Order: sequence, then C-alpha cells, then structure tokens
Amino acid sequence: MSRSLPDGREAGFSRSAVGVAVQTDVPSLAASLIGRPLFGEALVSYCAEMTRPPDVLWPINKLFGQSMRYIVCFDLIGNYTRWRRDGTAPPTLTALQQKVPASARQVASFVDALRHRGYVIAEPGGDRRSLHLRPSPALLTEIARSPLAFLRACEHILPASLTDRIRDDEILLADWLGRAAERFHDEDIYFAPFPTIVQFAERDSGYPLLAAVMGANYAARSGSTTFTLPLTYAALAERFRVSRQHVGNLLIEARQQGWLSVTQGGQSVAVSVDLVREFEGWAASQMALYRVIAEEITARE
Repeated sequence: MSRSLPDGREAGFSRSAVGVAVQTDVPSLAASLIGRPLFGEALVSYCAEMTRPPDVLWPINKLFGQSMRYIVCFDLIGNYTRWRRDGTAPPTLTALQQKVPASARQVASFVDALRHRGYVIAEPGGDRRSLHLRPSPALLTEIARSPLAFLRACEHILPASLTDRIRDDEILLADWLGRAAERFHDEDIYFAPFPTIVQFAERDSGYPLLAAVMGANYAARSGSTTFTLPLTYAALAERFRVSRQHVGNLLIEARQQGWLSVTQGGQSVAVSVDLVREFEGWAASQMALYRVIAEEITARE
C-alpha cells in the first residue's frame, strides 16, 4: 500500500531509524556488474526508459532535463528528508541556496517556478517566520525517473524486488532519493569521474539524447535487442521537445569532439571506445549506488 509523504503536521515519518548492517561497497558492486552477460541488455532497457515519451504534454525536459536544475530538485528532496529524519537544518530556501553550486537568484527563480507548477509545496516553519520546502509526489516521480530506471536495470542483472516497492511507497521513495543526495555531497561519485556525461547533462535534453544514441548503439551491438526511437533530428526533437537545430548542434559538437557520430537519417551510429567505457562506468556506478541504498532502507522497514 502506498504511503504519503508527511506534510509537516502529520505523524508517521520517523526522524531516526535503527540501521541494519548492509554491504555498502558501491565500487566493488559496480565493477562486478560490468561485463556480465546481461549488462548490455540492462543498458538498453535503461536507455529506453530515459527516452520514452513524456507522461505530460508540456516539455518536462525544460524543468528537469538539465543537470543544474536536476541537482536543485535532488538537494531539495535531500534537505527535506534529512530534516524529517534528524530534525536538523530546516529545509528552507536559504539552506538550499547554500548547498547548490548556483547563484542564489537562480535557485530562488527555479524554486518559484517549481512552486507555481505544484512540484514544491511551501509550508510554514515551526516559528512561522520561515517556509519549509516540501517536494510534491510529482517532483519525486520526475527526479526518481533515472534512479528507478537504474535500479530496475540492476535487477535485470541481479534479480530482486526493490524497484516497485520503492516506487509505490512515497516515504521510501523520498528517503531513497534523499540519502542518495547526501552521498553526493559526502563524495562526488555522480559527476567527477564522468566528464563527458557531465558535458551532455549540462545542456537542455543533452542527457536524454545521449541515452538515445547509447541505447541504439547497444541494441545494434547485441543483434538481438531493438531500440525503437529513430535517431533522426526530427524524431529526437519531437521526443525531447526541443528544436531540430538544438539536436543538430548537440550531435555536431559530439562528432567534432570525437565522442560519437550518427549518419544522416539516423541509420547507424558509431560511439568512441572511450565514451562507451565512460558510459558503462557511469551506469554501473549508478546501478550499484541505488541498489545499495535500496537494500539499506528496505532492510530498516
């Protein structure tokens, strides 16, 4: 049964929990995933999820399809869940601005846009002089899209029943994302080792476009798996709600950097060995990270 995230006035969200000893060696788990027979299939399934049509009509990628905006949401969730769990550092706009590597004005403007669209709820703090920023279920769903896809991809290799359990329980989902945000600040295991991934993610819809190219590449290499999204400028622009010119600019820049090339008409794709290695390291690290945290929090349940 699904549980709702508390609104700050309801009981039921524990601010502390007794931990259960769970293996947390993310690097070792990540290394063990690469090279397994089902690893390629798992990557295709992940890329297919990250490039599927959006559930809503207006362009979600304009809000979440760029790394800095995603990090703001990620940290907002982390601030709220840590406060609910430990009772420290109230999840205010000021606290968020101090954590995110962007200007205070940029963060405030983006949070205002999130509030306007119902992704963030601002609630009176205990002293009534400050506002606490609570992530809505819709925000959790959007920010969890890639993490849940990585967790499911890991389950494709190492079977478990964690993805649906976390996805369907709002409290677990928020805690899972929040703890991932905390690990991001403890040690930059998300971006520092993967500079090319970062460069794609810094551009609007750059990461989904990379996922489309990589999905097609892995499907072609396997010979037994299909990837249905055509790699034409028109198809990619329509899917990610950006202009054909923007798609063209991203692909041309990637070719000039020697990362990848897509033939005219999207009939075939070539990806450099270095980018394949980096993407696989990135994907394996994400699979391992979210699997370890999922095991930790479900063990506490």
